[in-house]
Amino acid sequence: MLRKSGLLFIGALAVAVLSACSQTSHPSTPASLGKPVSSSAMEALIDKPGPIEVKTVASADWVADLSGLINLKDPQAVQAGLRDHEEPIHIYTHLVKHPTQGFYMVDTGVSKRFVEDPKSLGVGWVVRNFAKLDKMQVREDAASAIKSQGGPLKGVLMTHLHLDHISGMPDIPKDVPFYTGPGEAAEKKFENSFVEGMEDAFFEGRPAIREFQFTRDPDGKFEGVIDVFGDGSLFAILTPGHTAGHVSYLARTPDGAVLLTGDACHTRWGWEHGVEPGSFTFDRDDERNSLLALRSLSERHPKMAVRLGHQP
Repeated sequence: MLRKSGLLFIGALAVAVLSACSQTSHPSTPASLGKPVSSSAMEALIDKPGPIEVKTVASADWVADLSGLINLKDPQAVQAGLRDHEEPIHIYTHLVKHPTQGFYMVDTGVSKRFVEDPKSLGVGWVVRNFAKLDKMQVREDAASAIKSQGGPLKGVLMTHLHLDHISGMPDIPKDVPFYTGPGEAAEKKFENSFVEGMEDAFFEGRPAIREFQFTRDPDGKFEGVIDVFGDGSLFAILTPGHTAGHVSYLARTPDGAVLLTGDACHTRWGWEHGVEPGSFTFDRDDERNSLLALRSLSERHPKMAVRLGHQP
């Protein structure tokens, strides 16, 4: 005979099946930060040194199913004989410092509390088990990463709002604004039924999520490009597919351009072979197009450093 808790879970699952949920019901508002530009305007500057400092922090070690990280049905994956298994990955945060605009994070890294006591943060049983949180090992938590910069955090530039990219939120001061791509928070998907409550708890007491106001790239190379600080030093590139509003970032540093793909590509193998992520995908065709557009950008600017979503 089923226990009461089991019946409650089945009931909740039945409700979830009947309705797709958003990632979070927290309100969103148009961002005033950044202005739309063409991809050609961005590319005219890529090979010139810039003022941004970027420090990439491997905040935690983790594992994920390869079938989620790479589309194993792709002909190249089949030919390579790739099989599903637990693949070692990292969870990153990128610390971005502008000489006058200050310190921003791209994604949040991981909070120790998220790993040590996820239940207290509203992370439900289904998420804790499906996401294999017991296998997440913190290397440098979000609080330490923020402290290392010696100044106030001005904002968090999100690639997207998946669990592993917001897992440092408990360490982020409540008044710090979060920036996303358009429609990111409102993305409708069945799996969100299990994370919406958690993300609502993470965003509780924070300002409205600020959505970058992209316009269509007149050059047709990307869905849209934003000059974040208006001086050609940092660009947000709309790369939908992994999520509805996924964003990649390109920073011009004194040592050259750095592309932060986010989860437009998780793995080194996926990047080298042009194979998009697997089951961890909102829209596969968009995901593939975004990945190939970023690879083409890299080929046009071979000196640009590329930092992937979850592997070196």
